[in-house]
Amino acid sequence: MNALQNPILFPKQPANVYVADDGDVGLVIAYIGSQPSSTLAVSSLGDITFKHGVAGAEVVDTTVVPSTGIIDVSAAAYSTFGEVVDVINGSANWRAYIKDALRADATDASTGSLLLRNETTSAPKVDVPLYKDTSKVLELAIRIGIRTNTTGSEEKGAAELYTVTSLNTFGSGSSTIKIYRMNESTKEETLVYSRAGAATTVEQEKTFVVNGRGQFGVQKQGEHLLVKMDASTACTGDLQVIGAVAKGL
Repeated sequence: MNALQNPILFPKQPANVYVADDGDVGLVIAYIGSQPSSTLAVSSLGDITFKHGVAGAEVVDTTVVPSTGIIDVSAAAYSTFGEVVDVINGSANWRAYIKDALRADATDASTGSLLLRNETTSAPKVDVPLYKDTSKVLELAIRIGIRTNTTGSEEKGAAELYTVTSLNTFGSGSSTIKIYRMNESTKEETLVYSRAGAATTVEQEKTFVVNGRGQFGVQKQGEHLLVKMDASTACTGDLQVIGAVAKGL
């Protein structure tokens, strides 16, 4: 029997994750092609440029986007994280996964832009995290689940949630704490909890432990949890999530 079929007996590994401004990761990308070198760059508008080739002389990789090798997030075809990750994984040269975001989250510069990243060189099969720009993104987010690299499987883990601690430092505005259950096989993302966040500059903690177990999670293998602090203005503050993850047998 798979250990995750019994939520009480499954082998737990603690997860204690903290993020602050510009600290949550939108995408993790790795080059898996045959060239000796690759580069990634993110413009101030959130557009992603992919290059590969000889080190120091890389050229745009048109297997991602024909002709340009650039994902223009202002285009309708690439306006969400789900659309962006799917087009990257459609290339034989690159692999990517979404980390601290929903598939439906916007990638355009006004509401969901990735953080500016100058062209960065990496060796093949080295994961490169692309962070979210909290001056534009209206949330901070943390995913709980096991995924060690871009070539791993999101469907081998499960997650459990114990506490969420949030702090915002808005001059004005409001925030909402939301918890999503993520089915990594079907790509379904279900909102399972929502409440108003704390007032400005007030730290707030919420406990989700019931009878020694997390109230959310560990329903079945292949489910992760995503905790978000959504805001009415650009998100400033921090978010901490304490829980556990389990790896299927």
